Amino acid sequence: MGRLFVSLYLFIVLSLVGLAAILDKAFLETDDQLDPWVAATAAYIAEHQHEPAQLKSHLQSFGLTAEPLDMDSIAWPTDMAEQLRQGLPIVLYDEQAGQQLYVLNNRGELLQVYHPDSHTKLNVWLYSGLFFGLLGILLSLWIWPLWRDLSRLKDASNSLRQDGSLPELSVGSASALSSIVQSFNQLSDQIKQLLQNQRELTGAVAHEFRTPLSRLKFALAVEPPPGTAPWQAMSRDVEELERLVQEMLDYASMESMAPEMDYSLLPLAELIEGVARRMQINCPPNIELALELKECELLADGHFVQRALQNILQNAMRYAKSKIQVSIEESEYQVCILIDDDGFGVSAADRQRIFEPFFRPDSSRDRKRGGAGLGLAIVRRIQQWHAGSCYVEDSPLGGARFILCYPKPNKKGP
Repeated sequence: MGRLFVSLYLFIVLSLVGLAAILDKAFLETDDQLDPWVAATAAYIAEHQHEPAQLKSHLQSFGLTAEPLDMDSIAWPTDMAEQLRQGLPIVLYDEQAGQQLYVLNNRGELLQVYHPDSHTKLNVWLYSGLFFGLLGILLSLWIWPLWRDLSRLKDASNSLRQDGSLPELSVGSASALSSIVQSFNQLSDQIKQLLQNQRELTGAVAHEFRTPLSRLKFALAVEPPPGTAPWQAMSRDVEELERLVQEMLDYASMESMAPEMDYSLLPLAELIEGVARRMQINCPPNIELALELKECELLADGHFVQRALQNILQNAMRYAKSKIQVSIEESEYQVCILIDDDGFGVSAADRQRIFEPFFRPDSSRDRKRGGAGLGLAIVRRIQQWHAGSCYVEDSPLGGARFILCYPKPNKKGP
């Protein structure tokens, strides 16, 4: 906005100054050139000075006005006075009367001669018309690149592709719309990604529901009595469907908009212990859940921090062999929660994609272990809301180490 305003302001100022200078020179600067009658009249007076009585009437017959003046009525500079005494004519310019011819005749009389209609008056309408017309042309030249880029932006916004993206635009870096075009291209990528996520969500919902629904269909065909093993399996299938629906609804709500965060100073060790106690109920008996915590505070939304930690622990419980360990690391600028397991780990090729929705790295972390593949995607979204980060690396226990990092209160990174 600032650059566009300065550019337009300077252009208008320079255009006004330039046009005024050009038109003033064309319309107003007439005193530098002699009118045709001046030279002819001076020559005529020089030839007929011996006829002073008829000279005035002759000049009037030519349409000129001749008036005798006292030599001392005008304060002549020395050089001009000497020029008059030598019989040479002098031409002066008056804004009202135009060019005036002064001649000293042989009787010592100063004669002032001028043409009543020789002064060309300024044609205001012609001057104004040319001024504003040329100004309009110059402004159109300045506006044309802006209009051209706006037309491209309009055409692109009306050309939605089948994949949801918009045609990529490119303008010069000097264009006033360069930042807008850059935002437009980013918006196109976001729209494409949102539509792709929507298609993936729709496909994943259909795929995830197919297995438990098929089991329910076969079980219902058998019509098992209540309380039997097939009946209990049907109950587990219903619970799985409810869990899948809730997980997908949670992810969809997080993708649509960021919630209003309720920040507060949290005792992190106490928060982790509370989550661990709740998770211990569903933890397999052969898996040890160990805590190595130290006292520190975290400025965050407690509900979402617990949700992220719970998703990571659920993921660890699916793949750990015998041990899960939760610890805290603290640096000058951030606080990190480390969740280690001794499971299969995550390959280096999958560590960037494991937080994408519906991504399953390999057969070791397949659908048989439960979940719709949205838990880690929800974790990443929660970390983004807190201006934090999440990533995975090798664990000292032999499996995967998931790390959740949050900025420290009143601290900014280097």
